[in-house]
Amino acid sequence: MLAVSPLLFWAWLNSQSPIQPKDIKDAAEQTDAAAANEDVIKPQGKKKKKNASYEMSADKAMEIMLQHGFLPQLSPVYVPALIINVQTSSTKHFHGINYKDSKKPVLLHFWATWCGPCKRELPHFSAFVSSQDVMDVYSITSELKDSDAGAADKIWDFYSINSIRDLNVCTDFHNKLASLFNVSGIPATILISSDGMLLGRFLGATDWESPELAEALVSYLG
Repeated sequence: MLAVSPLLFWAWLNSQSPIQPKDIKDAAEQTDAAAANEDVIKPQGKKKKKNASYEMSADKAMEIMLQHGFLPQLSPVYVPALIINVQTSSTKHFHGINYKDSKKPVLLHFWATWCGPCKRELPHFSAFVSSQDVMDVYSITSELKDSDAGAADKIWDFYSINSIRDLNVCTDFHNKLASLFNVSGIPATILISSDGMLLGRFLGATDWESPELAEALVSYLG
């Protein structure tokens, strides 16, 4: 299990400016400028496919992502190693994300069962997750902040009723992850590259049912 010093973690966190979403128009202009300088993150080659294509260019993928509300992180921000309490229907363990050893980008999806937009989009988000194997996905619910078995059962019941598969349940102890990424509203989806750089976020309900968005995300991160 990966160990992260709380002192070093909070020293890092306190030294950072809050991670703020930027205006989409400015983001698009920044992305175009970066593309001209060949600084845009390029797909790293083809991997095993499920349902999504990898043929889309990085520039086209970013254009589609912006159209669907993606807010790129314009100033470089490195995300420290993370430890997340991950549950499946039968197991619970702490999962360490060490970007030096990671082989995949990371997607963190913040939601809760009391959030109407979250509940409406989660089945579509689950289908998107099932269609790809490019990124590691962690479904983080703000209502499960400790080891309360009753709270976890409530979430698994919601998954069962809505036929949600391939999603784990992750605990955000004391809202540490939400604070780290300055998540003040849900749903919110954070994208982190395989080398630990914050790429950006989707705020609010996102059209995860869109095949075009799914192809764009998989192409950009794949």
